[in-house]
This record gives sequence, C-alpha cells and structure tokens, in this order.
Amino acid sequence: MLRLISTFIMALVLSTSNAVADEGLGNYPDKPITFVVSFGPGGGTDIVARLIAAELGERIGQPVVVENKPGASGILAAQYVARSKADGYTLLIGGSGPMVFNTLIYNSLPYDPFEDFEAVTILGSYPIVLVANNDQPFDTLEEMITYAKENPGELNYGSAGASFQVPTEYFASEADIEMTLIPYKGTAEASQALMAGELQLVSADLGPVASLLNSGKVKGLAVTTKERNPILPDVPSVTEFGFDDFDVSLYSAVAAPKGTPEAITQYLQRELHEVLHSDKVVAQLEKLGITPEGMPTEEALERYRYEADLFRPIVEEMGLQVD
Repeated sequence: MLRLISTFIMALVLSTSNAVADEGLGNYPDKPITFVVSFGPGGGTDIVARLIAAELGERIGQPVVVENKPGASGILAAQYVARSKADGYTLLIGGSGPMVFNTLIYNSLPYDPFEDFEAVTILGSYPIVLVANNDQPFDTLEEMITYAKENPGELNYGSAGASFQVPTEYFASEADIEMTLIPYKGTAEASQALMAGELQLVSADLGPVASLLNSGKVKGLAVTTKERNPILPDVPSVTEFGFDDFDVSLYSAVAAPKGTPEAITQYLQRELHEVLHSDKVVAQLEKLGITPEGMPTEEALERYRYEADLFRPIVEEMGLQVD
C-alpha cells in the first residue's frame, strides 16, 4: 500500500513539473521541425536522425524533416544551426565530431559548442569499426599492424570527420604504425571508395557498414570497444589483440541554437527520451549496433566536457591540430 502511494505521489510530482515546464511552450510546436544532419545521407548519424525524426513527428503531431549539410567534419551544419533562430524549429544532429573532436583539432572554429548551443540530449552511442578492402593482404587487425610496420607510409584509411580521425590516429599511435587519412564527407562515400579499391581501410560507424560486412563485401578487423558488438559477433574487439585500455564509443546528439527557451529544450528532451526507449525504436537501434541514450541536457554537457578533457592531450601529443 505504501509503495502504491509513493508511486502515485512520484507520478503526480512528475506530471506537475512537466505541466509547469510546458507553460513556457506557447503553441510550440505548431510547424515542422528541421533536423540538420552534420554528415551526408547513408551515414550512421543520418540513419539515426531519420529514424528518430519519423517517430518524433508522430508523437508531437508535427513533421520532423531531415536536412543534410555535410562537409568540413560537421562544421558547416554546426555553423548553420548556431546562426539559426533560437525557436526550437532548427536543431543540429551531430555529436562527438561537432561537439568534441572539432574543438580539439581545429584551432579556429566558426562556432563554440558551449557558447553557441543549448544541449538537448544524446540520442545513442556506438563503437567504431575498422574495415578493410577484400583485396588487402591481411585479414585480421594483427596482420594489418604487421603489414603497416613492414610497409611504412603505404597504408591509408578513409573517414568522415574528426570523430573517426582522432580515435583512429590514437589507435595507430598505440599500435606504433603510420596511416594516411583520406577525408570523406560521409561514411557511405568512404565505403563505396573502399569497395572500389580506392582505399585500403575505412574507420566507420557500424550502421552503414554492417550489411557490407555481413555480406562479405569488406573485411571487419576490429571494433573499438572492449566487447564485441552483437550485430557483428564475428568482428573482434581491439581488447582481444592486447589493447586493454582502448575503449572508444561515439554518439549522435541533438543541440539547439543558444537562447532557445528552456521550456522547449526540456520538452524536446522528454519527447526524445520517450521515442528512444519505445520498443520499436530500441529494436531498430539495436540492429544498427546503437545503444539508446536520451540523457538529460546536463549529463550531455558533462559528457562533452569529459571527452574533450580526455582526448585533448592525445590530440596535442600527436600534433593533429590544424588552422
């Protein structure tokens, strides 16, 4: 009986707090919302954005459209949203790259993730997978490292932005090998170049390359987390090759222009949390190797700062900064 009363009181408190927060919404949302994606169509961020947009639109009764603005490691999209009207109708779908790694690599950015944005939530996290062209003379991560050491300066890899570049360069440093970066606007483009033989390796998120791996069109060398990912059970983790301290996950996140009313960002966070933890969306994200998050805005900001502090000395030590 006591538990029932406590549950009722908690529900009443949450309902009341939500009602108070919603007082500042006015008629929001009374027109379509735009998700501005920082990478091209077909990449992991784009796939997640389109999945969430469809479900969120149904939930709030307004269309949520996806607009891709790829280029410059997500800088173009971030700059565009930072300069947009702070009314909750234009949102950035970025994450590790625009919010963390760009700030470490680029000495001059046209935006500041902490000064120009309001964090809304982190949508989901996922590991990086290192995949190889089928014609390469190595089939495992260990063989790739041996090849790189025997053929210094000859190994290249493609990636779509700083969020893939920094962890990959960090791994190369840990493995004591050299790899040359070939930048691409999106993972889909890099994957096509890999299959065409224009690249030897691609550092990518799981979603866009899972089907290629499962169909045998490319070779999976390793995922960057301590454990294997359920959707790629045959691809080992870097830990299995002796890199015990290497554990890197990326994430997709939502941010609004600075000055967006708190009532709107809290409303979006709550609605997105419900979408992310619905049975339908959880099942779809799991197929992409993505763990749904939906964390409060304060926790999202804490994660940005934590990862910036974690990777800053690594980036400086490897000399990855550019003007």
